[in-house]
Order: sequence, then structure tokens, then C-alpha cells
Amino acid sequence: MFCVEVDSPALSLRSPVYGAGEAFFRARADRAVDRRYAFPSIGAVVDGEFDYAARSGRVTAGRGAVIFGTGTEDFRVWVHGSRRVHRSVIAVDPTLVAEVAADCGLDNERFPAEVLPPSRTTLSIYGLIRRIAASPADQTEAVIRLLTAAYTTPAVRYQSKIDHSARRRVSAVVRELQHRYAEAVTLEQMAEAANLSRYHFIRVFQSLTGETPRQHLIGIRLRAAADRLIETREPITQLALQVGFNDISHFNMAFRQAFGMSPSAWRRTAAVRRRDL
Repeated sequence: MFCVEVDSPALSLRSPVYGAGEAFFRARADRAVDRRYAFPSIGAVVDGEFDYAARSGRVTAGRGAVIFGTGTEDFRVWVHGSRRVHRSVIAVDPTLVAEVAADCGLDNERFPAEVLPPSRTTLSIYGLIRRIAASPADQTEAVIRLLTAAYTTPAVRYQSKIDHSARRRVSAVVRELQHRYAEAVTLEQMAEAANLSRYHFIRVFQSLTGETPRQHLIGIRLRAAADRLIETREPITQLALQVGFNDISHFNMAFRQAFGMSPSAWRRTAAVRRRDL
């Protein structure tokens, strides 16, 4: 039986080579929780924010981030605030992981990255994890595609000489967008909140996320739409409007570009169910 971490609840067994499901945890921000992966695992952060530390140091992971864990590897977490962290997770048989790693030309199965921040680049990986975790059917082919993406998507390291104060203020705006993504937030409003000129704000924002504010906001909206398509039966047009898309044709086009299928096809491929998050 597959589980994400040692002594954690077992995931639903979907095939002989992987287990999948939803995982939740709480921890205090001022107290680290030490854990160990039971199997090679890939998770998408659906809700909550936490600091995560494994072999490469401590980073912050929030909504939309993708976490990669090597089997038997130790890690630590510190949760921000009182909200519990919700992840969709896939735990995979080490034999399959080693096979895919070898096919990708690697001599070991350690994932190249530990955390990929939310971005348009990682949107398809996030979506694939959510679909696999939601579907009760055998998705082994999709798991192989996910592992391939894990080994071929480069780690994101943004280098910048931006001063610490500006980075801190823009980071606060980035976090706020995770909650206000459905609002018509303008560049001027974001820059004003960070107390920066529009030019300086965009420069710092890109140094933190690798994207422009508009690109990042659209990515957040698409992730929210993908989640709601799995978790609710809301009409697609209504759903698109609620996550911030006023142009339905633009929503359909952007969704297809990000996830490789239409919103209606996305909903059909997963088990539609309601969850109390």
C-alpha cells in the first residue's frame, strides 16, 4: 500500500505502481515538523502555504507549487498561519521511477528539483497531478507522463540584485493574488500596494516569479478553474466568470493551451465530486 510519508495514511491504490489522493497537515510556523517520504512522491499544493526544507535548503511553497520527494528522504515543514495545507499527491513505485529516469538519460532517480513555484510553465504539471489524484481509474500512462515532466522540467532559480525591502513588498502582493485572483486587480493597484513604480514593480515581480504580473494572475485563475471543474458541478461559463475571466472564448483558449484539452473534456476525465476543504 502506498503512502506519501512514513506513518501517514495510505493513499488510494489506483494500480500496482502508484497510489493517489488528497493529503492534509497542520504545523506551527515556529516549530518544524520532521517527516520522511515513504515512496517517491509528487504533490501539488492546492491550499495553504508552508516552508519546506530538504537537501537544497528552505523555500516557501504556496498554492500552485509542485513538490517532489525522493523515497526515504527526510524533510521539514513549517506551516504559515492556522490554515491546514492541502495537497494532491501521487506516490509511485521506485521501480517505475527508476525506469523513467533511465529513459530520460539519468543515472539516478533523484528528481532535479524539490519545489517548482507556481507559474505558467508548471501549470500543466499541476493540472496533471490534480487529474490523476481525482480519477478513480488506472492512470498509469498519465503517471509516466508526470514522471517524465518531473525529470525534464528544469529547476527554477531566479537571480536578482533587487533590494530586500522591494522583494519583501512584492512578495506580499504575489501572496495576496492567490486570494484576490477573481478581482479586476490592475497593474497600478499592485504597484501602489508595493509602493513602487509600475516599471520597478514589474521588474521585481519577474525576478520573483519568472513571469509578468498578468501572466502570473492568469495562471492562478486557470489553476482555480481546473480545481473547480474537478470539485464542483458549476456550469463552465459561470465558473469562468467566478475565477476572473470575463471573456469566455479567451478562457477556453487559455485553458486548452495550459492543460491540453477543453474545460468540458477536463471535467469528463476526472471523477467529479465535492470535498469539504
